[in-house]
Amino acid sequence: MIKPSNSRIDRAIHFLIFALLVIWTVTPLRAQLTENFEDGQKTSYAGANVELSSGTWYFNDALLGSLGNDKFNGSQGVRMDRRNGKSGSITMLFDKNDGADVVSFVSANYGSNTGNSLQLEYSIDKGGSWTSVGEPISPGANLELFEVEVGVSGPIRFRWIQGGDGRINLDDLTITDFLEASDTQTIQVSAKGIILTSQNGITFESTVEGGSKSIPILITNLGEPTLLVESVEVTGADFLVDDLQDSSLSFKATTELLLHFNPTSVGDYSGELIIKSNDPNQATISIPLTAQAFGAEDVLPILDARTLSLGTRVRIAGRVTVANEFGGPLYLQDRTAGLAVYYEPLHAEAVIGDSIVVEGPLNVFRPIAGEDEDFLLQISATDTDNSINYEILEVESRVPEPKMVTLTQVNSGSVEAQLVQIPNTVIEHQGAFQGNTNYTISDPTSTAEMRVDNDSELVGAMSPSEPIQMIGVVGQFAGIYQILPRFTSDLSVEAVSFPSDSISKDHTLDIVTWNVEWFGDPSNGPDDDNLQMQNAKTLIETIGADLYALQEISNANLFENLVANLDGYSGILATFDQSQRTAFIYKDETIKVYQSQLISSGMNYSDWAAGRFPLELLIDATINGETREMYLYNIHAKAYGEESDYNQRINASRQLKVFIDNQRRSANVMVLGDFNDEILQSTYNNLTSPYRNFDVDTEYTILTKSLEENGYTSYSRFSMLDHILISSELEDEWLEGTERVENPNYIGNYLSETSDHYPVWTRFQYGTPTNLESEFQLNKKEIDFTLHPNYPNPFNPSTTIRFEIQTSASVEFQVVDVMGRELIRINYGQKLAGSYQYQVDAENWASGVYFYTLRVNDQHQTRSMLLIK
Repeated sequence: MIKPSNSRIDRAIHFLIFALLVIWTVTPLRAQLTENFEDGQKTSYAGANVELSSGTWYFNDALLGSLGNDKFNGSQGVRMDRRNGKSGSITMLFDKNDGADVVSFVSANYGSNTGNSLQLEYSIDKGGSWTSVGEPISPGANLELFEVEVGVSGPIRFRWIQGGDGRINLDDLTITDFLEASDTQTIQVSAKGIILTSQNGITFESTVEGGSKSIPILITNLGEPTLLVESVEVTGADFLVDDLQDSSLSFKATTELLLHFNPTSVGDYSGELIIKSNDPNQATISIPLTAQAFGAEDVLPILDARTLSLGTRVRIAGRVTVANEFGGPLYLQDRTAGLAVYYEPLHAEAVIGDSIVVEGPLNVFRPIAGEDEDFLLQISATDTDNSINYEILEVESRVPEPKMVTLTQVNSGSVEAQLVQIPNTVIEHQGAFQGNTNYTISDPTSTAEMRVDNDSELVGAMSPSEPIQMIGVVGQFAGIYQILPRFTSDLSVEAVSFPSDSISKDHTLDIVTWNVEWFGDPSNGPDDDNLQMQNAKTLIETIGADLYALQEISNANLFENLVANLDGYSGILATFDQSQRTAFIYKDETIKVYQSQLISSGMNYSDWAAGRFPLELLIDATINGETREMYLYNIHAKAYGEESDYNQRINASRQLKVFIDNQRRSANVMVLGDFNDEILQSTYNNLTSPYRNFDVDTEYTILTKSLEENGYTSYSRFSMLDHILISSELEDEWLEGTERVENPNYIGNYLSETSDHYPVWTRFQYGTPTNLESEFQLNKKEIDFTLHPNYPNPFNPSTTIRFEIQTSASVEFQVVDVMGRELIRINYGQKLAGSYQYQVDAENWASGVYFYTLRVNDQHQTRSMLLIK
């Protein structure tokens, strides 16, 4: 039956009411135990018990990992290790009392590893003895689903034993209950994991007139005698069902057929799927069918558009709540709902408050394995449809007011892609925000996640210590809803600033330490070593420092290629025979090297990670015509979190300090590198830091201790492991407040394609920094305008710079190169409050770093941008 309707809203309400009725009556297909490994915490391979949502497990040479080379769904997954004699395995320490029919899980080789396998075993005597189930499975490079038939009743537990000689990932485990056959033929009809009955019907997603939707229908026999399916038919206009292929089903056998909806006109549809069989208890099953069709030219309410199948082309309209603040996607909303749009030309042109119309295919942003519904719904190009059209309407700009909600509502998914405000929200974090990092937040109703996007101006800002009125759009990733604040004002915080950035790097000595994560070894670090080298080159050129102390150099040839591709730089690689070496790269114009050597005198071989001794560099560093002789020590201390590792770091630190105290007394000394521990307290059981000997001695200053105090991390999102310390002889030359953790948001997929450490750097200047105090005081004033990072960055040949002013003011915009030469100056005069943008055309500029400044009345702010040709 078809019932025409002239009201899209009426049809939407009808659809939603029916959908809610269905939700209250659905029955899961099978009882089961599930484990997604999200709740536990284990960061080392050493054998230990792990508390997970399903119960207690034992991990041997296994951990819960979330590095760039790990393959997992959600926020983490299992990683097992068979390298160097390890024997990775995970074991349930509890029984599943309802037996096991089928065990399913996803698995993949870690990173670029190959040849690893998993053997599933079970025990029915509480782990006293174990039985293998089938042959070992051999996963590939990407996560894939494995299903293993078990068919054992009663209490049972399982373990997974790794084979091979590398590392392997495992995630998303499901164990269905043991299924016992009925005495009579028993039919079960299901779709999408839901049992269908005369009360539990099928509702098709809304479909465009002339389009088509299909749903697989499964018919299964749960009884011992053979089930004979006599007929399958449908009633109702524009519903169709495929012919039955297998009508005779033994126990647990299943046949599949497709049910179709092909609407020929706009309106609401209904019908029935009727199945007849020799089941003595239900010879006929009549399953209700409902559907809805809309016109191809309709501008849909966003709420309606969100119900449609992926790939369906939709046309929606709304106000922009996020433009290019995250580097994509854009978010817009109307009176009914919100939706994201990923289309770079639109991001760059639109501003918050614009009224826009967008047409394109529905898609999801799903960069990892998982179910589509667990990721952000958006309009974006698909494999078969990359046509996206938009129009920015010439109407008055109006920024939608954020919707007042609770975190319980956020977690329900009812406000995905909408701009919201959550009162009385606590951010459970102290110190600075890191880019691309999730933080736990809470309000009186629930807890949730907040994500700081790497492109937002929140990176480096200090987290508020009191409850706030939090504002942000609601995203979704791997089944977790997240609040994404756009600006510092969304969290009532101030953007981080470095007052000395106004001083040209030609007048300072800039020093960087950076662990480059197995540089040139794709079996342990990033998969593509050439891409890693290009990204390293981009980072070194972007920072433009005078000297870099590098750790984890694993490929001497690639290191040489890197140095050769850096204009005006030279390099030195440590000579010790290890898979991870230290190195220096320095600018020829400012650094003159007299000697480099490994310091082994007084150093214990085992304390220095089996001979990874400090690499000493004796240099002359010339800035502003003045020269300082310096001794630099590049260290890569013993890693890992066991007591023996901690003790080795303590011993190594003592040995190094004794050497410097005795051999380099009164010299200009700098120690920098991957300390593999923190300064305030050790990462091992919160004990005293191995570097307390330097910290308490007034003859030394650990310049990066303040970063740790303010909550910065240099090792991914976990710890502040990379440090720079100096002797008292260099204190007057140090520009205090210039210490920072680099935010490499100009490199896509940095953590997976470049390194799991961020560079840490600071600046020195011989003499008194020019106008530094007045610049600092100016930047500390509360400003009433926002200057956003340019997009794209790096760029070639053009980029867009956006800014907002809160009140009417005198506005001037300027761009200079690293030498301070002015390239652009625009005096806007008096501008009204609002959002503005300027497109920089650098067609005739050379590659390099440029600075742009916005002056609003007596205040100004400066940012940098990178041109790469």
